[in-house]
Amino acid sequence: MIIAQKANGKSIKWFQLDATAGDVADLQALLEGEVTLFNEESRNGTAGSVTPTDFNRKKFSVGKHGAGLSCSVTVPHVKLTAKINNIEAVVIGAFDATFEVATACDYMNYLYDRNSK
Repeated sequence: MIIAQKANGKSIKWFQLDATAGDVADLQALLEGEVTLFNEESRNGTAGSVTPTDFNRKKFSVGKHGAGLSCSVTVPHVKLTAKINNIEAVVIGAFDATFEVATACDYMNYLYDRNSK
């Protein structure tokens, strides 16, 4: 699954996500702007919400305790109403702890957010 985001008619960011349909729907609910989902095989998508007035980037690390696995993730535009506990509920146990191994993460560390107009 590829997720693309647009704001003010410009493509802002896209990223590839290997997740269940439910996990993708949970993540999509947190994203701002026009969100389009693309199935990698057919490349057909569906439009999401309206263009955001504020941009709200989130960066966090995920990992697996005791396994030495971790990586950082940046989500370019999250709804201003989404709180860190909303993001944790979507990420912990669903995201992989690293890019190399398909092991679910068991923690998330919030690194920063950036709000801009």
